Amino acid sequence: MRHFFVFSSLFLFFSCQNSIDTESEKAQIARAAKAFSQAYVDGDLTRQMSYYTEDAVIIPGNRPMIEGIEKVTRYWNLPAGIKVLSHKTTSTKLEIDGNLASDFGIYEGVSVNNNDTTAFRGQYVITWRKGQDGQWRMAVDMWSALRN
Repeated sequence: MRHFFVFSSLFLFFSCQNSIDTESEKAQIARAAKAFSQAYVDGDLTRQMSYYTEDAVIIPGNRPMIEGIEKVTRYWNLPAGIKVLSHKTTSTKLEIDGNLASDFGIYEGVSVNNNDTTAFRGQYVITWRKGQDGQWRMAVDMWSALRN
C-alpha cells in the first residue's frame, strides 16, 4: 500500500509539473505573439522579424508561399504611405508538443493607406518552434481574411 501511495504521489507531482510547464510555455507564446503585433504597429521590422525562424514560411491569403527570412522580411516591409494602427491576435486553440506548437485563432487590426483607414480581420494558423535559446518563434505563419 505504501508503494502505491508513493507512486500515486509522484505521478500527481509530475503531472502537475507538466501542466504548469505547458501553461508557462503557452504564456511565452502569447507574449511573443503580442510583441510581434506591437513591433508591426511600431513599424519596427527588425524586431518584428525576430519572432520568425531563419527558415520561416509565410502563406498569405490568396498569394504564393514565401520561404526564408529574407523573403519574409521583404514581404513585411510596408510601402510608403501605409501604416498599421493596431494589430492583435486572439488564439482560440494552442497545443504544444515538445518544441513545436500549433496555434489557431483570429487576427484583427486597422491600417491606413494614404489617409484611407481600413479595418481588417481574418483567421490564422501558426506553427511555433522553440529555439535552442528557449525562445518561441514562428516557423510557419498562414492567414486568410474573413469577410465582414
